Amino acid sequence: MNQTKRLFYNAFVSSIRLYQRLFLDLQVWGRQHIPPGPKIYVQNHITSTDPYWVLPILPEPVHVIIGPGYQSKVVARVLDYFEQINATPRHRKTVVDDAVKYLKRGESIYTAPEGDVQETFRLGRFYPGVAKIYRKIQVPIIPIALLAPRRAMKEFPRLKMIVEGHVYRCVMVLGGPFCVNIGEPFLPDLHHGDETKDNQRIMDELKERIRWLVEDVRVNRSWL
Repeated sequence: MNQTKRLFYNAFVSSIRLYQRLFLDLQVWGRQHIPPGPKIYVQNHITSTDPYWVLPILPEPVHVIIGPGYQSKVVARVLDYFEQINATPRHRKTVVDDAVKYLKRGESIYTAPEGDVQETFRLGRFYPGVAKIYRKIQVPIIPIALLAPRRAMKEFPRLKMIVEGHVYRCVMVLGGPFCVNIGEPFLPDLHHGDETKDNQRIMDELKERIRWLVEDVRVNRSWL
């Protein structure tokens, strides 16, 4: 990301940060776990607004892997300008290579491997994209757990998106509590042999780490 794009990106993030201060009860734990250098941020997916509340917490601009948002031609142009990663069905074959390209530049990427929003405190299926990226370039994977109470979530049926027959609900948190729990860097060993099976092993372990971070907030921290 060049200097001009970084200026616009930082201005956008600053506006989000102001909104957070005014309307969001944002609580963040684990910032000390974020290392310098390129990394893969991985979060569970609870609302359509997840990235907006997390980006201001991160120490650098990131390239977000985005699916349904690219359905809008206008939004797609903005996302392309800021070098986000198109994960719509027509572009899925290029997602891994695009992510690796940015990581090799020393920049970080951000993704939610569930692909669609889940009920709070529940984790869905973790698709293997993160493991495929990690096989090509071994940089730290940073697990992130997001939580918000159900009362803070609002669904907007008119803003839902349909991609190849799949309905993506629009669920937002526009105010109230929102929690971000950042875990320690994850650098799994790579096993030789069946890559598909090994990728699933990596994703299962990553999912378990995020599950633990979710439980850490639910059980051990006062956040409501």
